[in-house]
Amino acid sequence: MSSRTDPQTGAAYAGSQRQTQLWVNERADELNSELVVEFPELAGRAVRWTSPLAADGYREYQDNAFLNAVGLGDLASALAGFWPRGGPVWDALAIVETPTTDGTPSRPGVILAEGKSYPGELRSGGCQASPTSRARIEAAFATTQQTLGVTDRTPADWCGPLYQTANRLAHLTWLRSLGIRAWLVHLLFVDDPRSPTSAATWGKEIADASAELGLPARIDHVGHLLLDAG
Repeated sequence: MSSRTDPQTGAAYAGSQRQTQLWVNERADELNSELVVEFPELAGRAVRWTSPLAADGYREYQDNAFLNAVGLGDLASALAGFWPRGGPVWDALAIVETPTTDGTPSRPGVILAEGKSYPGELRSGGCQASPTSRARIEAAFATTQQTLGVTDRTPADWCGPLYQTANRLAHLTWLRSLGIRAWLVHLLFVDDPRSPTSAATWGKEIADASAELGLPARIDHVGHLLLDAG
């Protein structure tokens, strides 16, 4: 465990990691209600969070473990062909369960979630992959940009400070290209005690980041929730 988390339980002490843990474990019903407002197509579907769970030491998942956590372990080979190892570590994951007309479960949908407590968490040092892995990543970005209608950015543009958002969008688009119902949502915590950020500031920062990536004004399966910090 890192110094940011309790060595016994895995609980984070502060920041977006702690806020995400609180909402997933203690306010899941409220969180799911907010999701339905953002994504009306989720109405009537059961959303079951699988990470970060207190019973699992608040574990966060990546690569094949991420697929297993959302019931899509059979896609491991496809993921290996799409993205090099060391992919996104997801802040939170959920399965969207939709029964078929005969009452049997259908292939699950997926919620991919990222928690942020202040705007600086949207940015990083950019892609640090090796040249071989970087080439695969840029190929994935090219496909993602084409799918999302991004016409005035290159794959290399997405390897800069907003790389984290870009690689999440790529994984979302990849899942959807395989017929998986998937949604990406940023959990934006308002007035976190450690780094308070207002709702108005979040609105501007998200708009600026989207413009920097060249994204359209609205992507139906990508959303942002403004959540009060607990």
